[in-house]
Amino acid sequence: MASPGVVPPSMDLQTLDGWFQSPPRATCQPHERLADSVCSRCGSFQCEACLTAASDGLCQPCAVLTTNETLPALSRRVAWKLVFLPIVGLGCLMSLAARGAPWSRLNPEQIGFLLAWLVPLACGLALLTRPRALIAIAGSLAALTLIVLVLVPPLVSDFSGLRVLDLTLLSAAPLVALVEAVQLDRAWRRRAMLEQLA
Repeated sequence: MASPGVVPPSMDLQTLDGWFQSPPRATCQPHERLADSVCSRCGSFQCEACLTAASDGLCQPCAVLTTNETLPALSRRVAWKLVFLPIVGLGCLMSLAARGAPWSRLNPEQIGFLLAWLVPLACGLALLTRPRALIAIAGSLAALTLIVLVLVPPLVSDFSGLRVLDLTLLSAAPLVALVEAVQLDRAWRRRAMLEQLA
């Protein structure tokens, strides 16, 4: 048995050096550089060039995949908030018509207001098939504008706590839709940035 600190005669110095070397570092495949981190979704190695503000710690394919999955879900959430008020309004009108209050009694201004609600309704329905940020923002702003036009003038002329409550409740869905429309826009920009990096 060899004494401590003495190299056995059967072992050469090259083999001994190999024992004390650190293992080779993993490399990033797209850029062929030493890896700095791993993708939090698939575990692939990434270098500093892979880590962008758009990737959120994911590799480029995973970032594109998760963004593409996010867009339809965000779009549907905005869509339901935009179609809610027009559908409720149409339901109320049909209920009134069934009770003997025909639509022919509506004046041109009321008819114009009802037709204007077709804008957020159309935007909401369009978002179910095409997740576009511009459609979401346009529909949200149209719904908010219509609510303000109807509820703010009576509120100014005769202040009432119930009217403030009505304005708050009716504005909630379009306001949340507008916030989610901005998130949808960010997701589209992120997707475009990731596609440029590919």
